[in-house]
Amino acid sequence: MDIQRVKYFLTLADSPTVTAAASKLGITQPALSRQLRRFEKEVGLELLERGTGATGSPATSLRLNDTARSLLPACRRLYAENRSTERATEVLRQGVVERLIIAATQTTISTIVAPLIATAQEGIPVVTTQPIEHYAAFNALEGNADAVVSPLPPRDDLCFHALGQAPIRAWVPPSCALAGRDNVDIAQLSQHRLALPSHRSVSRTLFDAFLGTASAPLGEMIECDDTATLLALAKAEKALAICTAIAEANLVPLKITAGDESLQGVPLYLVWNPGHFASAQLEKLGDALQNYIAAATTA
Repeated sequence: MDIQRVKYFLTLADSPTVTAAASKLGITQPALSRQLRRFEKEVGLELLERGTGATGSPATSLRLNDTARSLLPACRRLYAENRSTERATEVLRQGVVERLIIAATQTTISTIVAPLIATAQEGIPVVTTQPIEHYAAFNALEGNADAVVSPLPPRDDLCFHALGQAPIRAWVPPSCALAGRDNVDIAQLSQHRLALPSHRSVSRTLFDAFLGTASAPLGEMIECDDTATLLALAKAEKALAICTAIAEANLVPLKITAGDESLQGVPLYLVWNPGHFASAQLEKLGDALQNYIAAATTA
């Protein structure tokens, strides 16, 4: 199977229009249409629904049919394996792993992965990031990502390094009456406006479960899935932020408790495919992330 045509097929699948796909690939729309016809001929399947212009001109729209959507997962795996083979060959030729691509949620990137990158850990290649949704984390391993940082327990067929827990804290400005303590009872939070991630977030799920166990009420709140915005609202004294930030200037983190119980953090794992050409470097990265989380949460 021609891997370049596989790339064209996947680009069309991930683009809103054939024009947008052609633009991403740096080719003309007619050239892309021709290559996709050749791909259909190669696999022996009709994959695209073709629309025509208002005046009966040649096809101006291409949409994947049900057969194409069924073929997508296999094509993504094939393309990912080809990219991985190319990178492994390059590593063997050069004798060094120069770069790792780590996929994670935007919150995990901004609060954990990016701060670690800034420390320039010795023995770890240059790390770049790829934002994903947590519920589709392992799908990134079928793409360009070398590994993912995920709150989901890894499948049995994957390698992983347990990183510990990203703590869920109430972040308050120094002017807040709560700022002079180490923790806050969850029932007290109902007396304040809270800035919370949405129900799509693992941290929100854990917070709501703890809230229910404590039979505590929830007062006024603002929902937002961007951690930087949640923390900004706390800095502006508009709300108390509930999120998994590790450290943040000009804010005080408080443990959330209910009697003798404390709200547990979000478990995190660094996960990669077995036999990865950079497995040794990924293990080192896992150690570094685990140590960073442990040091930051006990400081």
